Amino acid sequence: MLVAVIAAATICKGQSPPKKLVQKTPVAQSAFACPDAEAKPACRSYQELLKAKDKSLPDSDAYICFRKNVDQFFVLGLGTPYFPKHWDEDSKRMVSDSTPIEGFGYAQTYKDGVLDTATIPSFSFSGQWRWLQSFSESPYFTSTEFNFESQDQSDTGVSIRATQVSVEFKYKNKLDKTIRYSLAIQRSTGRFAESFRVEEEKIPFSENTGYCVYR
Repeated sequence: MLVAVIAAATICKGQSPPKKLVQKTPVAQSAFACPDAEAKPACRSYQELLKAKDKSLPDSDAYICFRKNVDQFFVLGLGTPYFPKHWDEDSKRMVSDSTPIEGFGYAQTYKDGVLDTATIPSFSFSGQWRWLQSFSESPYFTSTEFNFESQDQSDTGVSIRATQVSVEFKYKNKLDKTIRYSLAIQRSTGRFAESFRVEEEKIPFSENTGYCVYR
């Protein structure tokens, strides 16, 4: 046995010890992927803010929508309602309560990577989430206040349905003209369409389409 140990020591003499394999820690990658190749400038700014953990960005329950060929994106925060469930004797199943729930949200726009309250859309809203079993199998929202004022027109406000988010309101531009803004987001695909129209005219002077991501 002693001979074998000496022989093994003789063979190993002068040889370098085997190198220890070191596992490289993978670099953490952001889960964000730009949804539109034509919106790369806006996506880069959003990625930069995301990496910096900018406090103005929403943590959850919001659409981030990227405009094409410009360094602009906007955020639409919605909030998510919680409807408690109870046992319904008639249908013999658990159903959501039909009591309305207060809800609120906001929109804000970033231009060249900077939050810009002068760029549309920029607003806040509040209203009620409802869930009526006879009407819908998912909650829906209708705003009752817009920018802290009671809505006095049926064509102004925010509505959220299972399939689409719709926004309609008007504002004064720098030339003191009344501009009507419209936005629709298709929730299944994240596609959005928006338009700007002078109130007295029928044809929009600006229309944009693109994609949103939901986080």
